[in-house]
Amino acid sequence: MNRRSLSAVLTGALPIVLLSAGPALAGYNPDGPQEGVRSTDNLSPLATIGLFVLVPAAILLVVGGLAWVTGADKGVRYRPQRGWTAKPVWFAGPPDPAGAVAGADPGSLVRGGASGSW
Repeated sequence: MNRRSLSAVLTGALPIVLLSAGPALAGYNPDGPQEGVRSTDNLSPLATIGLFVLVPAAILLVVGGLAWVTGADKGVRYRPQRGWTAKPVWFAGPPDPAGAVAGADPGSLVRGGASGSW
């Protein structure tokens, strides 16, 4: 994961985390405890922000950091100016590709072309 995609993930996730903390603050009464509610039932605004903003942000940073670190160790990248340097790979082909190509029979196929003469 490069820095651009990491910043895109964090930019998209940060408003979601911040907006999800808003409803948690709705039950906070700055005038004091409500009747029938123990004062120990409410979280302070600082504890609420820590629980609903800082903890998810820390989790996002840890997961994003792990994805970024593991994605940094990449192999050779394809550059059109330099040509292709990797070994050829034949997916779902025969066990001996060279022998299969050498022994292939093209048959009597009529091939078309750019002129449209089929």
